[in-house]
Amino acid sequence: MLGKLVFLAVIGVFLVDATCDTTKFVACQDKFADKLGIDRVYNWLNPLGLTLQIQDIYINGGVAAERGLNVVCNAYNSMVQCLSDASTTTFECFDIGYLLTHSSAPNQAYSYGFLMSMLQYQCGAGFYLASDNWQCMQRIYNGKNATMYGCITDFVLNAQEDPKRGCNYVQTGMDCFSKASTLQGCPDELKYYGCESFRQYSLPQFARCDKQCTIDTQYRGI
Repeated sequence: MLGKLVFLAVIGVFLVDATCDTTKFVACQDKFADKLGIDRVYNWLNPLGLTLQIQDIYINGGVAAERGLNVVCNAYNSMVQCLSDASTTTFECFDIGYLLTHSSAPNQAYSYGFLMSMLQYQCGAGFYLASDNWQCMQRIYNGKNATMYGCITDFVLNAQEDPKRGCNYVQTGMDCFSKASTLQGCPDELKYYGCESFRQYSLPQFARCDKQCTIDTQYRGI
């Protein structure tokens, strides 16, 4: 059973000339945390902690034994709806430029923007690929949780310290996620899912790199 899942993530809410209301954004983030069942301290000011919390939910599921993917995506889509109802936009509130002006450190802004970009893919275009193979994905996160978190933290630190080599770090992260998504008895398509999840993660800062994932995980780009 997939449960109730509203696919707002694939729509993209955009209002011309809208701006992100910080107070409302914080309220929507609180709603996100509440629906995830985690402490509200895991927000845009603690994005790597939030990333780890989400990976743990993928492994363990929700409080009512819901599948982790459904819990995360329902919470994400509720936040998108909250932002829309608040007459703001996900684009404005997840924009790196906006986040940089409201976060105490650049890594916080980039890490939060990266995470939201990845969730948009995992709860949108990539949802059914993961959902149809969720037992495998749950096993992958369970066995490779530290590895995947390391892929992310290494990328965040390296890309901000040496952005000129950012495209190399994107490729490294894609390879890292793809390799982590390889598990005996699981379909090869999940290597693509892992690769694409990381590619989407990197896009807010490194769309210029034009990296691509293919089903056989042979990448192309510059």
